[in-house]
Amino acid sequence: MEQRDDAREAGVPPGYPKNRAEALTDGIFAFAMTLLVLSLDVPEGLRDPSDAAIAATLVGQVPALFHYFLAFFILASFWIAHHAQVDRLRQIDRTFLWINIAALMFVALVPFSVSLVGDYPGGTFAVVTFEANLLVIGLLFAAQWGYAAHNRRLVRPGTDIRRGNQRVLVVPAVSAIAILLALAGWTWSTAIYAVIPLVMRALPPGR
Repeated sequence: MEQRDDAREAGVPPGYPKNRAEALTDGIFAFAMTLLVLSLDVPEGLRDPSDAAIAATLVGQVPALFHYFLAFFILASFWIAHHAQVDRLRQIDRTFLWINIAALMFVALVPFSVSLVGDYPGGTFAVVTFEANLLVIGLLFAAQWGYAAHNRRLVRPGTDIRRGNQRVLVVPAVSAIAILLALAGWTWSTAIYAVIPLVMRALPPGR
């Protein structure tokens, strides 16, 4: 209520408390990141229970482990970016909430797409499904920021809109490149996501 009263006094339309949206977002990210571990299968009933056989089996899990760590890192990066994005807002409204909910729907889908690409690491369709999942999340978070920043609709005074626009487009751009590489036949197209920290570091930090 206090936030809505402040909004009325400032002459802007009343919004919704940010803490409820942040709580929902934190919960879904935590749930999705925890479920990622289910994409790793522990083999049962090995005919040869020797250390060599177990080691060979674990080596066969390398693609699944790679995509587990990759997805966990990307979801963590999305969560950090979402936290920074919401911190720059003075309030949120119904449209912002629905865009956020749409993004969270695809966040919850990440464990499934990781399991798919882990089970079929050489399959183009499986890899593209995983990368498309990340692309949609990135686009929705970019749309969320674009909506909030348009005419400074929801952002705090002094927020650097241009830098914010640059940062939210990094993951969608990398995802689009990854999809093109996968369609071109590059098996390890998901490795392109490793450039995200480098790109983010090269961009000037926004306020």
